[in-house]
This record gives sequence, structure tokens and C-alpha cells, in this order.
Amino acid sequence: MAADLVVDALHHRYGSVVALERADLTVHAGELVALLGPSGSGKSTLLAAVAGMLEPTAGSVTLGGRDLLALPAERRGLGMVFQDYALWPHMRVEDNVRFPLARRGVPRALARERALRSLERVGLAGFERRRPSELSGGQQQRVALARAIVAEPELLLLDEPLSALDPDTRAGVRSELAALLRDLGMTTVLVTHDRDDAFELADRVAVLLDGHVAHVGTPETVFERPASLGVARFLGLNVVHGVSDAPGRARVGDSVLELPEGAPTGRVALTFTSARLRPVSLANVGERGVLRCVVIGHRYTAGGHRLRVRPDGVDETIALTIPDPPSGDTILVYVPPEALHVLPDHPPEAVARAA
Repeated sequence: MAADLVVDALHHRYGSVVALERADLTVHAGELVALLGPSGSGKSTLLAAVAGMLEPTAGSVTLGGRDLLALPAERRGLGMVFQDYALWPHMRVEDNVRFPLARRGVPRALARERALRSLERVGLAGFERRRPSELSGGQQQRVALARAIVAEPELLLLDEPLSALDPDTRAGVRSELAALLRDLGMTTVLVTHDRDDAFELADRVAVLLDGHVAHVGTPETVFERPASLGVARFLGLNVVHGVSDAPGRARVGDSVLELPEGAPTGRVALTFTSARLRPVSLANVGERGVLRCVVIGHRYTAGGHRLRVRPDGVDETIALTIPDPPSGDTILVYVPPEALHVLPDHPPEAVARAA
């Protein structure tokens, strides 16, 4: 049965290095939350504390109201899929899946029945006699998932589940895994450093930066309305700085941009995605919302031309993709106000939760 996971003020240090600093996170029953962040951000430390692989310095972790930190790992009611799947190569698929039950002394006939049922749940009915070497990477991942859920855990933990796959198969397996996890409907925590993995798989995303939970929200909220400049930069958003000297507008270098309603005034940082930008003609020079930019980098990507440009009068560069190659060294870019998210310049990192 699914249960709420509640992480409260979790703190951990390795010697003098703080890996987690008062991290708070709630994962609701049946929800999948991705812990997203760069190496060293604290996401793996948080997962390890929940899994029982380390004892945190301070804080609490509960699952369905039970104090997990007071229990050994094997009694926490968890299932885990490791980064490399950790399948026994000499065992057949059924034996790999049945192994956790055998360790617990479940009678062989019952364990086999449950293993076959678990394989069926992940779409591998009929694969029980194969060995891991006879499976594709995606199929091996499903075996690892079947093994993780065979004991009907309350919480499923996934540690970089797609990192072992080559780029050519990763996108397809990610799509299959997303559908499978939604069908399972288990309370799940996923650790990843890959934005695409987090956004496609998760109901909500928790961005970790420097040991802090910097933003928790839906993928759309986190990407379109980041809580801080740190989150925006980690996610690869465009960021420019300017001054809003009147409601509804901001001067950015030599240009004036229209701001969404309710934007703060004073020194501001503007974040926006490259997908929301569009090039315009020379007739739009001087209009509000148009940036005159110098093209400083150009490369072709599948389906378009990726540009790195610098707006006149500012130090930052921004990225955009256009269908055709640029016709010269200068391009005019329209930034619609609804594409902008406005933050006070250089705000402190803050925890933000969004529905």
C-alpha cells in the first residue's frame, strides 16, 4: 500500500563538508518525485538516508508515520533499483526477481508465484527463463524493477535508472519507464542529474543545489517559474539582468522589455526559455520587447539552428533556436512578456513549493 514519505530538516555532513542542510520534502502516497541536481548537490545523500545506507547527522524521515531512521534498511519497506541494475548474471530472470523473497524465507512455490506476477506487472511475462545477458538494456531495467516491487514495498527508490543506457536507446526506454511507473502507482523517489529524465518521469521535481532543496514543484512550474537564479541556471534557462524603473517594463541594455503583470521593480533578473523567443524583421527595431542581438555562435541541431547571441548593451548571452540559418551577424529577437519570469536581482536561495 502506498504511503506518504516525509523528510524533515534532514542534515548530513561528511567530516567538515555539509552534504545536506535542513532538507524538507514530502512525497505523497502514489506520487513520483524526482531529486534533480548536479553532482555534489546532496540528492544521492538524501536517497541514501531514506534507504538506510547512511545515518544522517540530524533530522527525521517517516514513511506512513513510521520512523524509518529507527529501523534497519531491510525493515523499512523499500524497493530499490540501482544505477547498474545489480542483476546476478549467472541467475535466470525468475531467480533474480525471486531472490529477495528467498532471503526472507518465503516458501519457494509462493516466491515463484509472486516473482512471475511481478514480471507480468512490468511486461516481462514469458521472460523468466532468460539470463540478463540475453536481454536488452531496457529489459534488464524492467527485471530490476520487478525485483524491487516483488515484496510489495511501500516506497520505491530509483537511483539514476537510465544512466547505464546508451543515448540511442535512452529516450525510448524513458518513455516506456514513465508509462510503467504510472501504471504501478507506487510512492516513488527518483534520483537523476538529467533534466529530461526528471521532467518526463516525475509528477513533481525537487531541485537540489549545494545541499539545499532549492525548489519543489511540477516540471512546468520549476522550468517556467524557477524559484531562484541558481535553479534557472542549473536548468539551462536564459538569464539577463536589467532595471525595472516603472511597472510593466524593464530596461535590458539598450532595449526595453515588457514585463508580466505584478513583476517587481528595481534591479531584476529575467529568466526565459529559448523556445518562447522568435526572430522578427528590421521593421521592429526600437519596439518594446525586441532585443537587438549580435550572433556569437551558431550550430545546426536536428530540426533547427541553435544560436548563441548577445543583446546590445549587456554582458550576458542567450540561446535560441530558429528554423533557418541567420542571414547575418545581427538578429532581432522578440521576447513576449508572458515568456518572462522576473526575480529580484541576486535573491537568496529559497525553498519554494508549488502545486
